[in-house]
Amino acid sequence: MRRRGWIAVVGGAAALAVAAAVVVGVTADRPDTDPTHVARATPTATPTPTPTPTLAAVPRAPSAATLAALPSAFHDGVVPELLDGGDVRPADTWQIATPRHDLVALYASPSSRARPVATLSHLVSTIDLPAATAVWGRSPGVDGGMLLVSTPARNRTPGVGGDPEAPSATFAWARAADFTVADTDRMIRVDVARSTVSVVTRSGQVTATEAARLGTAEDPTPSDTATYVEAAYVDTRVTYTQGNPIILTGAHSSRIPSYGGNAALTALHYYPDPTGSSHGCVRISAEMTRTLAALPVGTPIRFS
Repeated sequence: MRRRGWIAVVGGAAALAVAAAVVVGVTADRPDTDPTHVARATPTATPTPTPTPTLAAVPRAPSAATLAALPSAFHDGVVPELLDGGDVRPADTWQIATPRHDLVALYASPSSRARPVATLSHLVSTIDLPAATAVWGRSPGVDGGMLLVSTPARNRTPGVGGDPEAPSATFAWARAADFTVADTDRMIRVDVARSTVSVVTRSGQVTATEAARLGTAEDPTPSDTATYVEAAYVDTRVTYTQGNPIILTGAHSSRIPSYGGNAALTALHYYPDPTGSSHGCVRISAEMTRTLAALPVGTPIRFS
């Protein structure tokens, strides 16, 4: 109303021009302050909170008495409940798991209702070296979930009177909370078809490789098997190794039940004769034994 009255009093063309100029000036310098006009604030949307996922439960830690009563998954042990390649499909996780306790419970299932079937020691049996194992999978859950790990034991015995389909390697589930898990960027690959041993990185780079002497049809080297470096050590009693490291794996012969007083373990070791075949082990050069021994215990191995 104030604008309309002011224009009427001035009158005339000149006055109208002045009025127009004044009106324009007011509009440019100051917004309309009509008290009847109220600016509406844009409402702020309240974000919908992201629900926290409920993690799956894992088995409770067994008591010391329960662990002590379980069979040991060591290189001479046979635990039927342990898993093999027909039960699980190991995947390359490029991780190594080291036990946090003297004995760690092993399970045949990642279910929270699963009961332990065996134990894995923090030391390698008979040579008392620190143990570690390869991780081949993970089931999500509380406290890191459950890990699929290699074991050094059998679940069936091959040979005369045994199971002709006995696997070379076994696996089990274990509570992630019972291990310290570390990443690795190295893996050993034994190509049985081409008779080669190689160290490869996660990116696929081959850092070391050479020809190897393997087993025979009667005493074959494991194939199509995932396992791990159980230990790397020198044993001067094994004279043919000539003081070079023995790289012990978690795999066994799939044909013979025992060899040299143990459960036909597969090892990568030096042998002075560059010709001939082994009884299922992998014969390599002295230089390669040192290369492999420099890898951490628990390093994954693939026999293809």
